[in-house]
Amino acid sequence: MPTLPFSRSLLLSLATCSAAGLCLLGAPAHAAPGSTSATSKARQQALLKVTALARASVSDAALAAAQPGTQVVTIAGDYLYHRDVRMRTYDLDTFLRARIPHIDALAAQGAQIMFWCKDGYAPTAKLSDILGQGGLIAVADADAPQGVRWSPAPYKASVLDETAIDRYVVWRQATFPAKPQPWGLDTIYILPAPAKS
Repeated sequence: MPTLPFSRSLLLSLATCSAAGLCLLGAPAHAAPGSTSATSKARQQALLKVTALARASVSDAALAAAQPGTQVVTIAGDYLYHRDVRMRTYDLDTFLRARIPHIDALAAQGAQIMFWCKDGYAPTAKLSDILGQGGLIAVADADAPQGVRWSPAPYKASVLDETAIDRYVVWRQATFPAKPQPWGLDTIYILPAPAKS
């Protein structure tokens, strides 16, 4: 596999991952709506496009192309809503394998997965810790009124609307912080394994 150019700041960021295997580039947690610097987000996205081994845009069309139809799954004690929620979902592994055909080889090489969100939040984990763990990309509350994808959800000092929640990573079994649960998912990046010290 060819060597890609690395940014020193990206390698330092990846090298400072927490013991749980998560590291964050972008906002330290989901930011309150409207609080992320557009210049900072654009700079980070440009850097990721250069250093990423692969990427997959997470759009309705991309999800539908990877897997025909959604599954309705009940997420017990959902992290965002703090209650059981029936969600329309796509399987994360199926999506990744359809969009990034060599995903298993990248996982075996120690690659990282980054979930880039519209608000700049970007949790990163070891790809091998994510594949096969029951990850789902939720696209709607199955019980929301017709024409509504998500009901409003309180978060910090604000309320998230359906546009902010949009596509939301959830897990059949695990919950945050054991597994990242970002919402507003825009792009999934596969990054090189962190440099060994």
